[in-house]
Amino acid sequence: MMNRTRINVLMLSVALLPFAFSSCDEVGPTIDLTDTEYETGVGTPETPQNKVVLIEDFTGAACPNCPDAHIAISDAISAHPGRVTAIAEYNYFADPLYIEQNLTTTESYQLDDYMGPVVGWPASFIDRTDFEADGYIPEVPANIASYVNDQLALSSPCNIEITPTFDAATRNLHVLVKVAYTSDVTNVNHLSVALVESGIIAAQIDDNVGGEVEDYVHNHVLRKFLSFYLGEALPEENVAGRWYTFEYDYTLPDTWNADNMAVIGFVHNFETENKTVIQAAEADL
Repeated sequence: MMNRTRINVLMLSVALLPFAFSSCDEVGPTIDLTDTEYETGVGTPETPQNKVVLIEDFTGAACPNCPDAHIAISDAISAHPGRVTAIAEYNYFADPLYIEQNLTTTESYQLDDYMGPVVGWPASFIDRTDFEADGYIPEVPANIASYVNDQLALSSPCNIEITPTFDAATRNLHVLVKVAYTSDVTNVNHLSVALVESGIIAAQIDDNVGGEVEDYVHNHVLRKFLSFYLGEALPEENVAGRWYTFEYDYTLPDTWNADNMAVIGFVHNFETENKTVIQAAEADL
């Protein structure tokens, strides 16, 4: 068996979790230093697409309960082909499980700050909707199927079309994303665009089998946001017929399997009390 170096982690109790992220330093607001250009215009409104639900899963390889959410999300995707997409955001405080296995990203931790604080993992954000109207957005695995069904019954005020072009020789990825409003929207909207990879074989602690699974299959793993992690502003008057196009270029690292990757785009409200995702889309590389 391959020798691996385990990271020594102090496993804190749930009661101590909030202190694991505390700091005496004052942290200022995150500033978007990117300068993504876009094109926009107004034309004849498109026929509305079906609503596509986004599940963002705060998870971790060292989280023994997190496979329960993986299963529930997989079931939701299988039950509604083409209508549910997912991003697994590895930010559990005990990750990575091994030094050479690190599925975390800076953006996953930043989103924890933005959408949290989260008090326990797994934490699944279903269209970033506060279903209980209690100010706490993440849901436990048992609620995923029901709340996904609720969201699928909704209509979306915009369409999203993603066109990726991948050059295997240079590993350059070009992504064109079009957002087209089919009805008027008054909320402030942002567009987020993420790269995910499935089929990653790496260790996972799984209470369902009583311990570590060395060849666990990790799916929908966030690799990178092509947009700013809080999204690109859609700042014009978003009336029916308004469209935007954004373009991104990125060179994939050699360790990422392009055959198992997808681009996920989603439009979401960007307001203090309203972060709801109004539409999502996914396209394989």
